[in-house]
Amino acid sequence: MKNKTPFRISTGLKNLIGQDLITEEFVAVFELVKNAFDAHARLVQILFEDDRIVVCDNGKGMSNADIHNKWLFVAYSAKRDGTEDDNYRDKVSGPRRSFAGAKGVGRFSSDRLGKHLLLCSRASRHPVQHAEIDWTLYETDAKKDFGTIDASVWETKDFPEFLPNPQGETGTVLEIKGLRSEWDRDKLLKLKRELTKLINPFTEESPEFEIEIIAPDKRMQDKEDAKYNASPTRKGELRPMVNGLVKNPIMDVLSKRTTLIRVALVNKGEVIESVLEDRGELIYRIKEPNPYSKLKESGLLADIYFLNRSAKAVFARRMGLPSVQFGSIFLFRNGFRVMPIGAEDDDFFGLNRRKQQGQRRFLGGRDLIGRVDITGGHGFEEATSRNQGLIRTPQVFELIKCVVDKCVRRLERYIVDITWKDHYDKDTADISRMKLDESSSLVAQLVSRLAATQGVELVAYNRELVRIVDEKSTAFGHSLKALELLAERTGDKAILVRVDEAKARIRDLEASERTARKAMERAEAQAEAAKTVAVTAQLERDEERKRNRFLIAAASLDQDTTLNLHHQIIMHASDVHLGVKRMMNKLRKDINVPKREWVDFLERVSFRNSQILTASRFATKSGYKQQSTEVEADLAGYIRDYAETVSPLWAPRGVDIEVTSDEKPLLRKFRPIEVGIVIDNLVANAAKARASKVGVFLEVSKGSNPELVVTVADDGDGWSESLNPLRQVLEKGVTKTDGAGLGLYHVRLVIEGLGGLIEVGGEPRSDAFKGAKIILRIPS
Repeated sequence: MKNKTPFRISTGLKNLIGQDLITEEFVAVFELVKNAFDAHARLVQILFEDDRIVVCDNGKGMSNADIHNKWLFVAYSAKRDGTEDDNYRDKVSGPRRSFAGAKGVGRFSSDRLGKHLLLCSRASRHPVQHAEIDWTLYETDAKKDFGTIDASVWETKDFPEFLPNPQGETGTVLEIKGLRSEWDRDKLLKLKRELTKLINPFTEESPEFEIEIIAPDKRMQDKEDAKYNASPTRKGELRPMVNGLVKNPIMDVLSKRTTLIRVALVNKGEVIESVLEDRGELIYRIKEPNPYSKLKESGLLADIYFLNRSAKAVFARRMGLPSVQFGSIFLFRNGFRVMPIGAEDDDFFGLNRRKQQGQRRFLGGRDLIGRVDITGGHGFEEATSRNQGLIRTPQVFELIKCVVDKCVRRLERYIVDITWKDHYDKDTADISRMKLDESSSLVAQLVSRLAATQGVELVAYNRELVRIVDEKSTAFGHSLKALELLAERTGDKAILVRVDEAKARIRDLEASERTARKAMERAEAQAEAAKTVAVTAQLERDEERKRNRFLIAAASLDQDTTLNLHHQIIMHASDVHLGVKRMMNKLRKDINVPKREWVDFLERVSFRNSQILTASRFATKSGYKQQSTEVEADLAGYIRDYAETVSPLWAPRGVDIEVTSDEKPLLRKFRPIEVGIVIDNLVANAAKARASKVGVFLEVSKGSNPELVVTVADDGDGWSESLNPLRQVLEKGVTKTDGAGLGLYHVRLVIEGLGGLIEVGGEPRSDAFKGAKIILRIPS
């Protein structure tokens, strides 16, 4: 005969699902907060006093039946079987919350915090229910049955006076005494910091659930820290407060300061929509079919942010800690964080392992901050031990793959392949450097490749970045090909028109080159016939170059100089001539020419004219043959020599040029004629401002990636007070003299074309140079 007998349950079960399961005190607090959230509380207050913690919420509370049939029923979860809100649905206003927990063991978190628990709770139209548990009774004899130890249960009309009351008709209060550890100021601050990440902080919506920490014995220090924070002389980071609502200003910190990729499942999970933004401006928006079948019902929404050095500095100042210590990519399930995913030492998405394969090719967890939001569902269950993340299922592995492929890899193609190539972008708070020709061309190539990808629909893109760059730029050819491909894939007629116009300008430039080349060939033939003392002249020229490095201060033009000057002037003048001819044809045909096209045309004519003037001035004093072609040489030495050479030319106008150099070289590629334009325009600007003295100061920084810093200062009238901000003087057409407002604009074009940075100094260089100041930073 078979006998039937049930399992016996030892009192040791308490430890297994209590302090042994929930090993971290912060996780225990999180579980109690999540229980308050699941009870539809709007506010939960956590009071820390000597040897007690009180958790008070204004949720729906519990009746006598709830206490006996749910709270005291170990491992039972009404949330899981769908009966939790059977008698409360008509009282819930607004969208229904998803439950943060559903294991039926979260109530044992109080055992991790303290030895004794008093629960007081009131449901609507019910008296206050009390339950008192002494957890130490379960620890004396593991052979005793769990069910033989009773909890004391009773009811009263009101909450006890020694406990804070819920802010509302209903709610629950937990008093935990006999604390298992101390809660000092540092520990409370860390708890508060972690609580800021418990409920998804990556949203701009008003919070429907608030957490407040109350620690009476920490208020005095809070007042002192608040006074420090408000001090106008404060130099350090903000000091955090223990007392008060738990707030996370991260969205305000990240907004418009970071590069963001947002990936969301739309159309019932059938489509993935991706948006890339950089410092508040759209780069592109695309749609594509969702290849991840196991994620269709996950409600996936991911926001991943990259912070450059400028954004990291703001983050540390506003948040009170470096971004690395804040965490990486957090995972939120039903609005609550899944621990420990996103912690500094966690690598749930495998980004740090991947980063080790190529530091300069991949983004790691330390480079990124963000959130991945899922609504739960089958396959996304948390491990019972609440700090072990998600149970690894096929759905979870597919989630990881989706985040890496659709978020991180696509963010890398923009960050690593584009922004990292610009030496100065890491310190820039806006996308101004992405609008430079080289970066703009790379963005155009990125967007055109996306548009050409099978199944990808390009919904929108930034037309200021995705453009045909200036034909003088080395990136022109790449940008033209990218726009052709984009026009082909999207059928955008406006792009096709721009491509055709750019091709017409290229044909004009090629015609100019052919004309100049023929003239050069004729001149060279004449020169060859007249050459009698070539060897001697060559030796003399070599000796002179060695003495002056770049510039040859000759009293008259030599043969090579004449040929090169001839070539340069014909080439640039022919370009101007053909450009004027093209515009005249449009006028004769009564074609409406927009103002922007006129401005661009005149700017090109002005720049070519600057090149002619500089070539003439250079050639008059020098035999340097490759003014307009790219050379690899000492840029610092070239600027020094050029400034010293043109100095006598400005003396008749009452302008003295002083050059100071640390004599360190900076080897890199550059076009001498364009650098000459920079010096000419800066000196000309100083002369217009009635300067009598212009200082050119050159310094080359140390290190593996040296930087040339050129400061040009004068003793003229300085910047106009109407320039606000000062940097607008670098924009096209902005002038406070009788000029055209193109000189400094051309300087900016050349410096940015070198990958450099131009700064307008607000303070004078010194007493000797009290006027305007311009700082040029050029990488090696």
